[in-house]
Amino acid sequence: ESRNRETNRIHKILQSGGIKLTTYIEDIMGLSGRNLLQLLVDRTLITPRIVHQSVYTSLKKKVPQLLEALDGYFSDHHRFMLKQSLEIYDFYQKQIELLEERINVYLSQYENHVEILDSIPGIDVITASVIISEVGVDMSQFPTAGHLASWAGLCPGNNESAGKKRSTKIRHGNSYLKKCLCQAAFAVKKQKGSPLADRFYQIQSRRGSQKATIALAHQLLKIAYILLKEQITYPEFLAQKKTTRDELVA
Repeated sequence: ESRNRETNRIHKILQSGGIKLTTYIEDIMGLSGRNLLQLLVDRTLITPRIVHQSVYTSLKKKVPQLLEALDGYFSDHHRFMLKQSLEIYDFYQKQIELLEERINVYLSQYENHVEILDSIPGIDVITASVIISEVGVDMSQFPTAGHLASWAGLCPGNNESAGKKRSTKIRHGNSYLKKCLCQAAFAVKKQKGSPLADRFYQIQSRRGSQKATIALAHQLLKIAYILLKEQITYPEFLAQKKTTRDELVA
């Protein structure tokens, strides 16, 4: 989050100085973007040749547009602020890399569990590491998947009791775990045509995007519980469900 805040600050500095690179470069902190930002910091004379050498891939075809985008009113104060922000960004980036190395060492003993969780749509190695670090791998500590969801704060209360409607707000729980699972749900909803994505859009049509995201995050955590408990991958889980349905129909 700190790194993202610094990226946003860099965007504001550029806007303040009339630099419109973000119009043509989606990731200003990528290799091409950083090269162009460094030109500004170093007071380099901006020429078509210099810009062409500084960018990669399809951006080489946009040199005229990039030259125009770099033609702002960038003052010494803007340069100072940009230099400071880039150094802070690089510091955060280095800290993230060191932490990721440490996490990878820790996760090496849970390689099988990471692979199991990584098989779930929307859940990558980073999300898997969060689940393992926050929940553990021993699911016997939770009697059911519902208990785990409730502990995590992803289990809304019943909507109605004795004719009285209750709040459907999610309960307080593990905020870091909830955030990661909601990000995973956001990734899943882009996989249109998948059962989980279809489930998201069904709920969204009735209750809105926010509640659909929470519901899908809840579903992902319940699936993670089952897979870790049974020591199976997501494809194996789907195959088991299909076999059970076929047996019921037969």
